[in-house]
Amino acid sequence: MARREYKLIAERIGLVEATVLLVGMTIGISIFLVPTQMVVVAGPAITVAALAAVVPMLLGVLMMIQLGGALPVAGGVYVYASRLVGPFWGLVGVIIPVVAIWAYLVFAAIGFAQYVRFLVATTPFIPSALLILGVFLAVNYVGIRIAAQVQMVLVAVLLGGIGVFLVAGASILDAAHYTPMFPMELYAEGVAPVLIAAVALYIPLQGFSIIIEIGEELENPVQNIPRVLMLGMTVVTVAMIGVVIVLVGAVPWHVLAGPGSAPVDGGLAAAAALFAPEWVAVLVAVAALAAAATTVNTLITAYSRTVMRAARDELLPVFFSRVHTVHGTPHRAVLLLGLPAILFTPAAVYIDRFIRVAVLDWLVVFIVTGILAVFMVLGVALWRLPDRYPMRYEYSFYRLPLPVLKVVAAGNMAVSLVLAVFVATSMPSALAGIMAVILLGYVGYRYRIRWHRKNGVDLKKRMGRLHKHEQSND
Repeated sequence: MARREYKLIAERIGLVEATVLLVGMTIGISIFLVPTQMVVVAGPAITVAALAAVVPMLLGVLMMIQLGGALPVAGGVYVYASRLVGPFWGLVGVIIPVVAIWAYLVFAAIGFAQYVRFLVATTPFIPSALLILGVFLAVNYVGIRIAAQVQMVLVAVLLGGIGVFLVAGASILDAAHYTPMFPMELYAEGVAPVLIAAVALYIPLQGFSIIIEIGEELENPVQNIPRVLMLGMTVVTVAMIGVVIVLVGAVPWHVLAGPGSAPVDGGLAAAAALFAPEWVAVLVAVAALAAAATTVNTLITAYSRTVMRAARDELLPVFFSRVHTVHGTPHRAVLLLGLPAILFTPAAVYIDRFIRVAVLDWLVVFIVTGILAVFMVLGVALWRLPDRYPMRYEYSFYRLPLPVLKVVAAGNMAVSLVLAVFVATSMPSALAGIMAVILLGYVGYRYRIRWHRKNGVDLKKRMGRLHKHEQSND
């Protein structure tokens, strides 16, 4: 059976646009929800948790700098897993991200609707959530440049809102709010609260992996992938640590934990309303809406490329590899990511609110466990890079010395494994869900292998090679 031809994406984005995509994805809606939730769990020690979260983030960034700089391709997670770890792990690098992204899109849409309700209490909840999904499904259908340009506006609003929060809170910081750092009522049974907070703050920081998914569409990818990562993560780190420090210093943590508290009624915007004029809280809420939009936008942008790249190998049906003849986008892969989230969002809201099942909490744990599983696979991929593609490694624009590379690879594997176990023990059913996805994926993988073999194609061999447009400088 002859390989079907596919069209490459012709549009390109530059350093600034890619950095904005990364910042919007990594900060996203999480920075407006997670800190106010975790200050209730960890108290003032959330500041320690924020600093601790930076350590595994740096390991992840170094991993992406090396992998992305050596192999700048579309659908990086899939390519690195299949070419550097093994064909089946390539499937894992597709199926887990896709299912996790469906869950993440639902979470972001509901976060958007919550902030709309904070601004206008009478706004219908489910239509608001569906609106944000529908708008950015359409934006990504018509092109990455449009998605990137919209993202620039949204990130400007997002960072403006965070800036207003930081300035307003910094003027009234009270050192007494940071003590005791570990309140006895929270830490009587050990340091688990600060560990939970560190994990919760670290997970959104993994949004930097977006850059390895869009390598085919980035100008000068070998040089720009490392640059985007360093620029973007500097902005993200400063924003996250700043928000946590100001949140604790401006409002006593036990106030945030009280009835009708910020975690329940509006996150960071509700916290701002406790110490700043109303207009500050409104601006923060508007920024949160922009953040939810950036999260939805970049999730669809990045991971539709993962689907497209796997379909080019025909691991997934080649139907999803098609690029729109007018818009130049992987439009069918975009629809595969966006439509299921639209269909599931009303059900998620109904289950959470009316059946009283904590479906949103389950989705978060499921997402986190899936992301950590993928990062374990990427750690193995980094370990094998110098042996599998020695020339790509040797001539990388930014090259980690081999001993450092091994430490970074092992560190990512170890951190991801420990955190996955830690998170999954809080909700074992979410881990069972990930394992079920992998099992079903394996069944589908074996079917595809046999189907291709009957048609004279060695799919495993195909999944071990780069495509022609990816083979320069080997």
